[in-house]
Amino acid sequence: MRNTTQIRIALASTALLVAVATACGGDSGESPTAQGGGGAETVRVMMYPAQSYRLPVMIAQQQGLFEKRGITLDVAEQPANLQGMQGLSATKSDIGIVTVGTLGQGWQAGSKGAFFCGGIKVLQTTLMAPVGSTLPSTQDGATWQEVLKSLAGKKIGIQTPIGSGLQLIFAAALKEAGVTDVTYVNLGGGSSAAIAALGNGSVDVAQFNPTGTQFILNAKTGKPLLYMPEGPAAYKDYYGSAWVGTGDFLQQRPAAAKAFCEAVTEALRFVAEPANRQTALDTLVKDTGVEAPVAELVLDQTYGDFSTELDKARLTATFDAYVGLGILKADPKPTYESLVVIPQG
Repeated sequence: MRNTTQIRIALASTALLVAVATACGGDSGESPTAQGGGGAETVRVMMYPAQSYRLPVMIAQQQGLFEKRGITLDVAEQPANLQGMQGLSATKSDIGIVTVGTLGQGWQAGSKGAFFCGGIKVLQTTLMAPVGSTLPSTQDGATWQEVLKSLAGKKIGIQTPIGSGLQLIFAAALKEAGVTDVTYVNLGGGSSAAIAALGNGSVDVAQFNPTGTQFILNAKTGKPLLYMPEGPAAYKDYYGSAWVGTGDFLQQRPAAAKAFCEAVTEALRFVAEPANRQTALDTLVKDTGVEAPVAELVLDQTYGDFSTELDKARLTATFDAYVGLGILKADPKPTYESLVVIPQG
């Protein structure tokens, strides 16, 4: 977890926040309709509720950035009990945001989905324990190895099903610290179940992502143990998550995919502009339900890792590493060319 003095102020510079997209890049599932009102094209996007990655999408919608590109959004809630690529099919969505491991697993299982637009360069996962826990924390001077070693034999609340890419990445991180004997409890991608599980003692530690991390910090209802990108290589060195499109969507509607990515890019620039801070805060509060102090923390701690650029070198290193870690299979070989599509339109 980042100490207060180490927080990167994400809004200080647009250059820190957004690399201009050089590329704007699931097999089954079509949106209920490709045409919205007034000739606009409907794009169905799947997202977890109350997650920080929603903000650029909500800002783009609020500011008319989709509308001016001829797009109408239809938002579907991502199922907590399904792998991300399966969720796209179940919700009949065109696009969603998934991790590298989730995309790779889906592709190797037969999905034709691909990244078409960058999202978050790292996995922004923080481990939290209940208030009063005796588990070590990096904020108290422990090393990340000491934090992870202390989880041996513990119940860990995770955000996706066992066997999913995200769970396997966490298992790989534990293995770096020599830990294999933990019990996983799938709490889903939202924060409510994880907060409740910490409160009632059904798990010893739970994973949180923004905005849940900042909610806990503001309410002082949890003890931060470790911000994972500051620890094991499985989180620190590899790409996080990006916008994925189904095979049908990317093949049949590439102009809509390109327009979506361009709108999100413009929205990230909007969020980065200090003059727009209050609008971003208000939108974050309204969309996620967090209080204003939590939204302040989210804006200041989160969006420096967001970019719509799809970094070929980092993605390639991630694909290769995930094969080595056993998260993805060696055959068929996951590559940038097979898992990234640059939509033209």
